Amino acid sequence: MMPEQLQNEEFYQKLAHLFYAVAMADKKMVIEEKRKIVLYVEKYWSHSFNKNESKDVIYETMRELIRQQTTSEDAFEVFKTYYQNRSNDFSDDLCQKIMEAADAIATSFSKRNKSELVLLTKLHNLLFNGFDNRLN
Repeated sequence: MMPEQLQNEEFYQKLAHLFYAVAMADKKMVIEEKRKIVLYVEKYWSHSFNKNESKDVIYETMRELIRQQTTSEDAFEVFKTYYQNRSNDFSDDLCQKIMEAADAIATSFSKRNKSELVLLTKLHNLLFNGFDNRLN
């Protein structure tokens, strides 16, 4: 169950930034990563807010990030800042789901590479240890 205070368009935009950051960690997004994003959006983030709106927000945000050629690092920073400002709203269960989805995206095409491992470590430290500056 997602906390009510996160059931809004801004949360889904920032989540899209994170998914984009993971998929683009190696500077390319392949079809397997896109499929994994769709799978996890359907699994965890299409049942709250407004089912169609939450999915639309995620997909439209990702399309915009692609059009703008946003870097993985910049996209991750957007999610990181949002999380740091709202960390009290993120339950352990929600953090687990986010980590599960990010890991699945990273492993969807020929397992994890170095850049994906670095990003997943930063995300894990952010969500579960409250820091990620040691890796910068």
